[in-house]
Amino acid sequence: MPALDAYDTQSAIALLRQLKDYEHWYDRSKLTIKEIKSTMLVAAMNPTAGSFVVNPRLQRHFFLCAIQFPEQQSLFTIFSAFLQKHFSTYKTSMQDMVSVMIKTALNLHAEVERSFQKTSINFHYEFNVRHLSNAFQGML
Repeated sequence: MPALDAYDTQSAIALLRQLKDYEHWYDRSKLTIKEIKSTMLVAAMNPTAGSFVVNPRLQRHFFLCAIQFPEQQSLFTIFSAFLQKHFSTYKTSMQDMVSVMIKTALNLHAEVERSFQKTSINFHYEFNVRHLSNAFQGML
């Protein structure tokens, strides 16, 4: 069994690592091995909250994929494709406003993100691409 930590508890991550390494747990009450087969572990980690250390002995069993928030230019390209198509049937003066609307929305989103930082009290201050998409969906 994994060693106890400073609080005399056993780490759940250590138990998961033991499961992935040996595909069984030892049942101390029946003094037998419980085999655990055909299981899949899926995990996610928030890079801005919680512990940032994952046991490397457990981490080796996972495929790691990290996705960063898209850059402003990428977001501009994505949303301009939608809005250019939608406003193609409108007057030319309206079509010229598409890039201004996108830049304004992206700047507003960046400013809101800077102004409203996530804290333990305001843990719900999380702004992502979904919020931007909702704004553009409202325009469409």
